[in-house]
Amino acid sequence: MTELPSWWVYASGVFFIINCVFFLVLSVGAIVLVRMMLEMKPKIETLETSVQGLITKVSAVADKVEDVATTLKETVESIGGRAKGVAGTAELVANTAGRQFERFSPLVVGAMTAIRIFRGISELRADKKRTREEPKRRKRGILSMFLDT
Repeated sequence: MTELPSWWVYASGVFFIINCVFFLVLSVGAIVLVRMMLEMKPKIETLETSVQGLITKVSAVADKVEDVATTLKETVESIGGRAKGVAGTAELVANTAGRQFERFSPLVVGAMTAIRIFRGISELRADKKRTREEPKRRKRGILSMFLDT
């Protein structure tokens, strides 16, 4: 049989010691981790119940919001129908007023024209009256501007 080289025996011994230390560290780490998990378990359960309470509250709020949205939709539809009715009525009134105006517009235009004619005649009479009351100036030429006789 052949003998093992000495460096191989030393390397195997070092590997064995490192492996034992690593196993001890992992065992201690596992024990610490289990203790931490046992300490966290009540906190996690408390948190879980709190989350369940929040979920029920959020569900209740969501149901209320849904009810409000439904009520709002019905109200908007009702008001929309009324607004359409009012708009239709206003349109009918505007159409009727437009037809009435078309019917009477020649009379209105005629009356306004007559008023303008009467104003023009009265202004013409007033101008004639003013010109009669003012003294008549003679036109003599350029010198009459400088001589006031």
